Amino acid sequence: MQELFAKNVPEIIAKIFLYLTAGELHVCRQVCSVWNEFIINEIWQSRRCRNQLKNRLHRNWLNLEFKKSEQSLSEIYNQSGIKILNGHLLLHPQVYTSTSSDHKFACYKLKTGQKIQERSLEGFIERIDLGSSFIVFGFSNVDDQINTSDDTSESVDILQVYSIPDLNLLAKITLPAEQNKELYCVKNDLIVFLRAYRQSLDSCQFVLFDPVNKERKDFIVKLSFTDVLGIQFDGRYVLVKTIGKDDKITVFDVITRQCITKGLPASEFTLNEVFRYPLSLSIEDHCYLTVFNIKTLARYKHFIHRSKKPNTEIGLLNQMFISDSGFLILSRYEKFKRTDHSNCCSQMELFNLEDLKYGIFQPVTLDIRQSGPLFDDFHLDKSSIVTLYSSEKKVDL
Repeated sequence: MQELFAKNVPEIIAKIFLYLTAGELHVCRQVCSVWNEFIINEIWQSRRCRNQLKNRLHRNWLNLEFKKSEQSLSEIYNQSGIKILNGHLLLHPQVYTSTSSDHKFACYKLKTGQKIQERSLEGFIERIDLGSSFIVFGFSNVDDQINTSDDTSESVDILQVYSIPDLNLLAKITLPAEQNKELYCVKNDLIVFLRAYRQSLDSCQFVLFDPVNKERKDFIVKLSFTDVLGIQFDGRYVLVKTIGKDDKITVFDVITRQCITKGLPASEFTLNEVFRYPLSLSIEDHCYLTVFNIKTLARYKHFIHRSKKPNTEIGLLNQMFISDSGFLILSRYEKFKRTDHSNCCSQMELFNLEDLKYGIFQPVTLDIRQSGPLFDDFHLDKSSIVTLYSSEKKVDL
């Protein structure tokens, strides 16, 4: 390559670089200043070269194959939710549902729909999270009370952890009085808590708990607990959002126990935020997918709604998930009736996270339904997306 640069043949060099992916080009920029300037000027700022990259990306996406199947589950009721994990379907009450002994969650084999096990739940469900082999229910247990020395009482928040697929109770965790459900996250084998550090107002304590092996680790970080709005966890990195004159982002590595970056500006007025280092993604104003690359500090926006069909209204209940295989899945729909979701045209858009790092928005659109009820819930694993329709008592895979 150095000989080609010396001969000043930019067309040949550009052709060689165009065999690489966007991520590989980013790595090449780190080789030396000459390579960096060439890629910026001759690749990224060249309309012809950028079009070649986008067209190749589009062809690769179009070669993906999708298969659809459906299963009927008689146990589906009006407030059911769905999860998919390790070849199993998990049918559960939706969040913000007050459950009783009549409300159950069940585990089924994905391929056959055969029920493996079920359990009863009681309490008000505020959160449901999945680990690598377990499910975590976050309850607001307003009936249980803690009596203090001055006869006052406070509500207790409880986590219940069940193994998959046998649904054995692995742990029941009562959160401290100062804890709230925005300050824990679940990913892979861990539940990560951020708690106040009682010996210092300027410090917090991270607690890493493995509910399967009953292992616990903790470490202290310099951060005021009273400023914390919430946390997100991708399996290694924790993103902490703090409040101030302007909201800020701080990122910690739970393996090295180091602060990766701090004081970065956070997005405001966002919905359904998701995080996979170095990307923080959110939906702004119900219409923009916003991507913030924490490493490069670059921000990108993408309008998520396409031209709507005649006599329809754009739906605003968009959701996002990040798959373990490196895709962002964004739901989108249009309503044929303004008053409800009984007749909708629904789609999913699949974005490659590697391309989102560089502001390349080339999604594959997966048509879910041309008409009919909007799905009540959806979830995904590495290679499958499952949608649930309570009115029809079925799931589409």
